[in-house]
Amino acid sequence: MDISASIEHALTNYFSQWLIAHPYLAWTLAHPLPGIGLLLLTIFSLWGLIKAIGRGIEQTWLFLLTTPFRLLQPIFGLMWSSICGIGHNEHSDEQLNLRSLPNSPERIDDIIDRLESLRQEQDALLRELSTLAGSASLKSNPGAISDTQYQNLYAKLLK
Repeated sequence: MDISASIEHALTNYFSQWLIAHPYLAWTLAHPLPGIGLLLLTIFSLWGLIKAIGRGIEQTWLFLLTTPFRLLQPIFGLMWSSICGIGHNEHSDEQLNLRSLPNSPERIDDIIDRLESLRQEQDALLRELSTLAGSASLKSNPGAISDTQYQNLYAKLLK
């Protein structure tokens, strides 16, 4: 027996024993079309798994890198509002108190008082606007202003 025949016999014997130990692979070799389908299914499944792992890693890094900014955002927001003087006034306290009251006559009175103070503030602002714009029509009746008067005032302010 020469060397090439003995190598061929050893490889054939090893391969046949391996196919006996793995019958699914033997079936795949015997049926190539379904085998190709299973191979493609396996490839796409592994591809999806790798993509999912990649997305998970990406989301983890994004979370880790943005967490310090999210934690510091309220602090900077408070600093910015205190610098600008925005965010806390007497109206915000009143709104918090009004939300905590149940539906009752006291709440109705509070709402009416709040609306009255807003109306007075609006009248004061309209008087100031009329003096700034130099409009004589608003000085006589500051509570009643029409849309055309608003437009005229706005046009005068832009000039």
